[in-house]
Amino acid sequence: MRHMKTASFYLASLSIIFSTFLISKTADAVPAFSRQTSMPCMGCHYQSFPALNSFGRSFRADGYTMQGAQPMIEGENLSLPSTLNVSVITKLRYQLKDNDDRNRGEIQWPDEAALLVGGRASENIGFLMELGMGPQEADTGDGSLTCTNPADATTCTADTGSGEATGNFLSTKFHFAVGDSFAIIPFSTDGLGVGYGFEMLNTGIQRSQRPIENRKGFSAAQALGTASGEATGIAFVYKSPEWFVNYSHWTPTWGNVHADILGGLAHYVRAGYTPNIGGWDTGFGVSMMTGSVETGKTDPATETFVDSWGLDAQLQGMAGSMPLGIYASYGVAPKSTAAETNFYNSDLVDDATAYGLLAKLEVMAGTSIYLAHASKKLADTTAETTLGAQYLAAQNIKFELYAVDSDSDAAGADYAMLMLFAGF
Repeated sequence: MRHMKTASFYLASLSIIFSTFLISKTADAVPAFSRQTSMPCMGCHYQSFPALNSFGRSFRADGYTMQGAQPMIEGENLSLPSTLNVSVITKLRYQLKDNDDRNRGEIQWPDEAALLVGGRASENIGFLMELGMGPQEADTGDGSLTCTNPADATTCTADTGSGEATGNFLSTKFHFAVGDSFAIIPFSTDGLGVGYGFEMLNTGIQRSQRPIENRKGFSAAQALGTASGEATGIAFVYKSPEWFVNYSHWTPTWGNVHADILGGLAHYVRAGYTPNIGGWDTGFGVSMMTGSVETGKTDPATETFVDSWGLDAQLQGMAGSMPLGIYASYGVAPKSTAAETNFYNSDLVDDATAYGLLAKLEVMAGTSIYLAHASKKLADTTAETTLGAQYLAAQNIKFELYAVDSDSDAAGADYAMLMLFAGF
């Protein structure tokens, strides 16, 4: 009976969504980069935004500098689009959880509403800035326990909250091209993880670049938390049509932080191979982070250790006449030691491991269905399966409906979500 309410809600809502598929889909105007390049959204995205296709990867790898028909302002050491390219990105979501909040659904808006500015700053320099605003409230904590050793209650501390206001966020990066193959990218983000500096694949290594909304339900890195959160650093990138390597010197912090940037930051290495195999746009990647960061104005400084590694792969191509995307990932956050507490796994006994799988099939133009599964193991194993559908009302306006079936007995672990995601 526990899963019946979610399933019933999902099936009823799904029938409503599918009834809209009979409405003709338009190819309306799209956000900032489309205005700059004079290309439609789907020129850079696979099946639906924000997942990238091969051309989208090339546009990002070149630092968002490609120019279309938009007039330019040209001069000595100057090459700017005549118009500042700006987008408004927002999500409107309705979530219904089993056995939670007396089964009243929650309206979530503005969820990740943001002003996005980006594109060409000069011939060899691009930039991206995302300034967001969410509901303002104090972080009071939920009383949940974090335990370095789950078997010993004395190692557990309750989440009492920071008292700080939440809701604002900011991510920004500058892409300096050095010749055709190298780039230097200073970056900072309050929530998108170290992969925000430079990432090509859609496997969840960068939090915001994913094929479906439920990021922890298909991506090992998202389930472990290694590909989200605060990150500030500088990425040194080598790129080619089929390879990319990103070394980032970074800290898992955001905002004004005192840290030694000359050798005193942590290390992140990401490499990927993106060949075309038999007409399939494929990608295979490996990632690793290690090292420690000392932050603070005075000694002893606060020292943060990071330690994780992962593997991931994707296939994007045609299954008969229908576009199909397949995404797989595996990750490990090693256990902490008495001397070093891993930022991503404070447990002293067990490594945290996770895997994720996703298959997404476009059954007709602009309409996709998908099935995802993710599992995380740390002492106990938790897993969830996500079944969903997406519909593009326009290339820049997406509806998504999905249901999550978890093996957890916690209230709200099973839920259904209906989302409107739009960029203007």
